Amino acid sequence: MEDKASAYWDKCKDLLRGELTESAFRTWFAGIEPLSFENGVLKLQLQSQFVAEYIEDNYSSLLGRVLFRVCGPGTRLEYRIPIDSTSGIGITTYSQGVEQEKLLLARPPQSPASVAKQMQEPQLPQLDSRLNPSQTFDSFVQGEVNRMARTVALSVARNPGKTAFNPLFIYGGSGVGKTHLLNAIGNQVKALYPDKRVLYFSANDFKMQYMAASQNNKLADFLGFYQSIDVLLMDDIQFIKNLDRTQEVFFHIFNHLHQSGKQIVLASDKSPLEIKDVDERLITRFKWGFSGELHRPDFSLRRDILKNKVERDGVSLSDEVIDFIAKNVRDNVRDLEGVLASLLAYSTLSDEQISLDLAERVVNQLVDVTIATITVNNIMDAVCEEFGVTTEQILSLSRQKEVAQARQVGMYLTRKLLNKPLIEIGNCFGGRTHATVLHAISCVKEEMSVAPVFKRQVTRLESRLVK
Repeated sequence: MEDKASAYWDKCKDLLRGELTESAFRTWFAGIEPLSFENGVLKLQLQSQFVAEYIEDNYSSLLGRVLFRVCGPGTRLEYRIPIDSTSGIGITTYSQGVEQEKLLLARPPQSPASVAKQMQEPQLPQLDSRLNPSQTFDSFVQGEVNRMARTVALSVARNPGKTAFNPLFIYGGSGVGKTHLLNAIGNQVKALYPDKRVLYFSANDFKMQYMAASQNNKLADFLGFYQSIDVLLMDDIQFIKNLDRTQEVFFHIFNHLHQSGKQIVLASDKSPLEIKDVDERLITRFKWGFSGELHRPDFSLRRDILKNKVERDGVSLSDEVIDFIAKNVRDNVRDLEGVLASLLAYSTLSDEQISLDLAERVVNQLVDVTIATITVNNIMDAVCEEFGVTTEQILSLSRQKEVAQARQVGMYLTRKLLNKPLIEIGNCFGGRTHATVLHAISCVKEEMSVAPVFKRQVTRLESRLVK
């Protein structure tokens, strides 16, 4: 009977494919497996309860007509959805779990006019993309710690859905620029492709909308809306943890969009591997494309962000003030912008010119500042601790690999953080020549460009030193 069921279902699929868009067919019908045909009942195995409910709500009439044409009048269709008996999570093996059944009677075909009306694609309404117009690639300041993520994001924005970076998964701590990058992608897509439907939203938005749709029997409208999106930008994806039904719905929306060649961009405070209490099927899909980390901005990037901000706002700030803020406001970009806004407000309200003294007073009120001067000894100690070597080894003539690399990193950080002359750096590291220091700095930069683990190690050292 299984061969007969397969033959019947193959004919049904051919008719369904002719009535539906390719993406709709792949999403809802391609994964259905025929089980048996016996006593006028065609039994099919569906992937989940959610798929069964969606097909019943949206395609029951069409499926009834197709069944009538292939199998004749009086044929019944029986859905079987394997359900794991302990967790309630759908499984793919029919022989396991507890079975639930749904019945659908074959219906006679409707008139051609009725069918045409039912299959007519509705005109999609205008969409508020919910993008922040000020958050663009131009206003996103690039540095070593965010270069890769920005580059990939720009590539996605120029060719949404047509790169290997789908989905694009951006992660990092609070205030490092994840939301800015999501909005930058959306704004760039809208500028290049005005007709594309772009939506920025948070996981919490999605959860609340899904709950409202379920309570008001508007689940079909909810799904239809999200499946119409061309570029989906979802922030704080980690907040769908422990929400089984919400995850199930998002899983099917994700599949539909991905199979349709639509672009998906997700942001989280953790990498896919670190997210807990989220369905493994979703975690696997998060890792399909590219995962890019945004690190906490280093001193150089913080300074560039401040300079970019004051330039855009038309404010005059001395390098001395900018450097003071950059050295002491270290956690994230939001804190930098908040301190700068407060400094401008204090200056305006008190009619006092912005000076280093005023900056110190404002910063001390807003962040915990411990004024510390970085020295070569500080750098040397941090490098020794990180690489497990001694100061004596760094200053020696040893060419042992770990010692040589630690020495080179020390020279690189001394140049970057203290901007000392090359000759002076050489003297501090055991009497090395100008050329040796230059070579060391070049070696560290080259290694950072090809070795992510080494790059993270150097970035971590720098962050620790500028705290």
